[in-house]
Amino acid sequence: MTGNRWPLVIAAAAFTTALVGGVALAGFQPFASSDGATVGGPTAGLAERSGPKDKLKAVLDGLVAKGTITQAQEDAVVQAIKDAEPTPRPNVKPARPSVPGVMSFVGDLTKAASDYLGMDLKTLVTQLRDGKSVADVANGLSAQGKSSTGLIETLTKAANDRLDQAVAATKLTADQAATLKPKIAAEIATFVSRSFTNPVLPRPLAPVKPTPTPKS
Repeated sequence: MTGNRWPLVIAAAAFTTALVGGVALAGFQPFASSDGATVGGPTAGLAERSGPKDKLKAVLDGLVAKGTITQAQEDAVVQAIKDAEPTPRPNVKPARPSVPGVMSFVGDLTKAASDYLGMDLKTLVTQLRDGKSVADVANGLSAQGKSSTGLIETLTKAANDRLDQAVAATKLTADQAATLKPKIAAEIATFVSRSFTNPVLPRPLAPVKPTPTPKS
């Protein structure tokens, strides 16, 4: 008698696994009602998943009561169904690393350069538009103790001080700061030596007037 019980138990377990699996899949597929409204979904499906398992438990309890299967066999079926259920994945989005960029610490280089040179921003911008680089302007003020080298050192120190403050405030790690410092130095050196002259676009040609046809 015991040997004939296991095929019945295995068949019941296979049927229930397929049934529970189908219900689990259906739980994630919302459907539309006759009026076009969406009915059901992940939340509703999860709430309904326990229904088939409860019915199976009732059937198995009845088989145990009749002596068709033993309690140990019922427990084995229930445990097999639990093991066959997929493990739910947590709906957690990976956090993006928020590492500040170079420009977060460089700041407004044109304003900082005008402060170092001791001239107002409008005057500096005018000279840059005339074709000079910031280095040209700085070296032209050597009589006032200004130079392109001194400007680069001043701008770089200000940016590095901001980096150090971010590390002290635990907004940046020491390794991140060490990675950003050479990038900041390169960005400042490029800014100081860059020419800001805008290209002069050619004027559009005037439209050719059609030659009037002589009257006969």
